[in-house]
Amino acid sequence: MAAERTPILDSVVRFVTEARTRDNPPEVIEAARKCLVDWTGVALGAARETLGIIARQALADNGPSLVLSGGTANPTTAALINGTLAHSLDFDDTHVASLTHISGPTWATVLALAPSADGGDADLLGAFITGFEAGARLGSKVGPALLERGVHATAVIGGLAATAAGCALLALDRAQTANAFGLAATQAGGLTASFGTMAKPFHAGRAAMNGVIAVQLARAGFTASHEIFDSPKGLAGALIQDRSVAFKPVASNNWQILQNTFKPYASCLLTHPSIDCARKLSGACNTGTVERVVAEVHPLAIELAGKRDPRTPLEGKFSLAFCIALALQGHTASARDFSDARLHDTGVREVADRVELQPNSGLRETAARLSVTLVGGHRHKADIAFALGNPENPMLWPHMADKFLALTEPQLGSNAKILFDHLRTVETIADIAAIAPLFAAGCETAKVATRP
Repeated sequence: MAAERTPILDSVVRFVTEARTRDNPPEVIEAARKCLVDWTGVALGAARETLGIIARQALADNGPSLVLSGGTANPTTAALINGTLAHSLDFDDTHVASLTHISGPTWATVLALAPSADGGDADLLGAFITGFEAGARLGSKVGPALLERGVHATAVIGGLAATAAGCALLALDRAQTANAFGLAATQAGGLTASFGTMAKPFHAGRAAMNGVIAVQLARAGFTASHEIFDSPKGLAGALIQDRSVAFKPVASNNWQILQNTFKPYASCLLTHPSIDCARKLSGACNTGTVERVVAEVHPLAIELAGKRDPRTPLEGKFSLAFCIALALQGHTASARDFSDARLHDTGVREVADRVELQPNSGLRETAARLSVTLVGGHRHKADIAFALGNPENPMLWPHMADKFLALTEPQLGSNAKILFDHLRTVETIADIAAIAPLFAAGCETAKVATRP
């Protein structure tokens, strides 16, 4: 690998291959555990969903890797299913600077490749941190530019993060790591036109699967281009053809995992500021009939979550109007609120029809302003700079516990709290193996619950 010709790839390879000698600060390790807890909760919470059931049944096979919705599978299949599950509810965390759901594909890849690592003491958290940081640092500014051009950032940046984590976990050497990134980059892709359908979470699963394939092939000696980050015809140049944004060398020591955002609501992250505003005003709106709602949001929020007439619960997650109406009507925008029953709730739909979206490029993606006018002229306003879950307005461990238990208790019962406590202390492959029976018990419950 010629470093002078490929400075970006060289920086990524160096960052990944130095993973086992890097000391991760305690707060970074704690953030990685939060990501694992959140990832597990949203994936288990999706196991009973139609999407999760289809994925498990259609792709069923045998192998050594844990599948959260039941049984085991070969690493590629396990990564695909678990990565898809993690994004199915649109309830997983988001790295805002890259607008990528990094944990979904990255944890799916780490767990899928865990049986291939040498020994039970392999550092799962360290591998995940390496993947998260590589993806976040590469994806900052690139991810938003991809979304603006109709390419799902998670499908691209998530695959790179997953590959970095897999390379770190299996301790690939420099040449193997470079080849793995070449293989990951040439598989990348996913369209924002798929938002609101089952194909969107499939992007996260596919990113995880791509990572597993790239790592396994590179480990076995498969080669690929080393110019995928540095060439004008590489990954960024191909997808952002005006070349206004490009990858930068991975050099910063500013831990991006500390900038991660967790979701209190089961919808597109760009709807969250508006939901927070609407929740502030829900009490006032009980005093009369809503005549008009004006929501000022960042233009990207309208572009990605501006569906006016959602026909399915999945489309509802990408409808600012529907999400605002839910919150104004006193609902919490939890996973259960994105259902057929709620979608056809007359009160919610009537309010949604009165929501007017106004783009405001002066607002951050994390911010919103809401004005609600009641019949008779009374007007109520709310604004928020950082929605709940952002680093500036974080979800703390009690919030994380509430979210996790709400998602997992229907399957695991009292074992949900036991699993939560174990996940908060996970470090190695052996730790995951020790709690695998808890997953299995939950999956058996899910099977019984979904039998016709």
